[in-house]
Amino acid sequence: MNKVSSLGLLGFAAFAALSCKGANADVSLSKKSVEPDADPGMFTHMDVAEGATRLAAKQAGVAVYERPSKSSPRIGTLATGNSVARSDKTVRKTDLCPEGYFAVRPRGFVCADETIDSQAKPSSLPGADSDRALPYRYAVLRTVSPLYARVPSPDEQLANEPNLAQHLAKTAKSEPKSLTVGANDVSLDERGVARGPAMLTKSSVGVDANGKRTARSFFDSPVLAQPPAERPDAPPVARTLRKGSGLAIVASVDLPGPNGSRRFGVTPESNLIPLDRIDPALGSTWHGVDLTKEKGLPLGFVLRHEVAPYALSKGKAERLEDDEVDRRSYVHLSGRFRTVEQVRYEETEDGVWFRDRDLIKVVKRNKFPEFVSEGGKWIDVSLALQTMTLYEGRKPIYTTLISSGREVLGPKDAPADAQAATTVQGTFTITSKANTITLDPREVNEAFEVEHAPCAMQFSPGYSLVGSYLSDSVGEAKQFHNIALTPIDARRVFTWAGPAVPTGFSEIVPLAEETITVHVRK
Repeated sequence: MNKVSSLGLLGFAAFAALSCKGANADVSLSKKSVEPDADPGMFTHMDVAEGATRLAAKQAGVAVYERPSKSSPRIGTLATGNSVARSDKTVRKTDLCPEGYFAVRPRGFVCADETIDSQAKPSSLPGADSDRALPYRYAVLRTVSPLYARVPSPDEQLANEPNLAQHLAKTAKSEPKSLTVGANDVSLDERGVARGPAMLTKSSVGVDANGKRTARSFFDSPVLAQPPAERPDAPPVARTLRKGSGLAIVASVDLPGPNGSRRFGVTPESNLIPLDRIDPALGSTWHGVDLTKEKGLPLGFVLRHEVAPYALSKGKAERLEDDEVDRRSYVHLSGRFRTVEQVRYEETEDGVWFRDRDLIKVVKRNKFPEFVSEGGKWIDVSLALQTMTLYEGRKPIYTTLISSGREVLGPKDAPADAQAATTVQGTFTITSKANTITLDPREVNEAFEVEHAPCAMQFSPGYSLVGSYLSDSVGEAKQFHNIALTPIDARRVFTWAGPAVPTGFSEIVPLAEETITVHVRK
């Protein structure tokens, strides 16, 4: 039996902080205060059993409302193919939703209209991997390719892929590329903090029986026994993706091709793309610094290649050539500096010195913004330095490098120019958390498409913190509006910042008491 609660019920438990997928456990949502003009007979909650009949979204962005009314706050969305348990019957039929609303698990209401399948079966496709930095296996297109909306016949493949015969002949002769480590080869703890360096083992994703990872073995499993459910009314091609585009792959399937069997990758939305047109996108293994176990601030990230420390004595600086450090390595600083021959040097806690101009410094704050409260979580972003630091009250707990808008700094104290490649400055709150998003093409100079970008958190309309699996540009301003992070850092922030996204949801809108402040400054 469904238990119906009235408007007088107390709020529900807040989300536990999980991963960018939110893990496979069900999570309870807390309840906002009821609007004063709400219908006193309107349901605010209906308990839905985990094993109840499911509904699935037939298109992207299906809204989940706080109450069974399209005028009530939207608390989340479902993506194409996402399914959630629903109530047996609908409630509150209205002019805007004539068939009424289904209550869904763990909380909220979805209109029973043409955007959903109310008798959905549990998906046969693998879900996101909530224990890793990248929730899926990712791919980058090495050629222009159609993304098929349904199983294409051999003739449809020939019609939609120019020079397909030559392409298949060429790929049949090519040797698969050997691959090294990626973001998902870094072991993470329950907070999303890296435990150690990236390691390729026999149990790593995409490693074959010989212990090697190739472009072919990476997408080899799982192989579906049959293709996803047919969409007979769908056109064969959902859209055409440009060379360099990125997307997620959850499985593969063998289908008839012009020259026999041809393997296709399956996306989270059950679209299909030929595996012979994609390469793996492994994501950067680089990540920031956990300050809860390290020595804390001040800290310096090495800004460029071919940087080495110096020994200072008698007014001279001697470069220690044998101790050259990698770009984006970090060093803990003592806070002391010296000037030798008009060059400023910063001392590390190990007693060696680095030229100030070779470091990006994250210093210990003496002053804090007025909004900072005891234990309150907030994110400090410096556009000039391309750094981000996570704080709990006045305590820094994690610091890293970012990539923001290409023009770096917009006008101070002026409205953001939506057409300029700058990241807006100001103090904001996270308004939504999405497992994945499709990027605005301007984020990549409109050169290609990027789908399923992970761990996205919008803090102002058109501006998000988001993981990047195609490029490794942190430390340099190369985006349009977004603040891009490496996959490991994006998952770390997503896990820490506010409520988890419930199973089956693609996005959640944090409640007022769950929001995290984002402070973006020069």
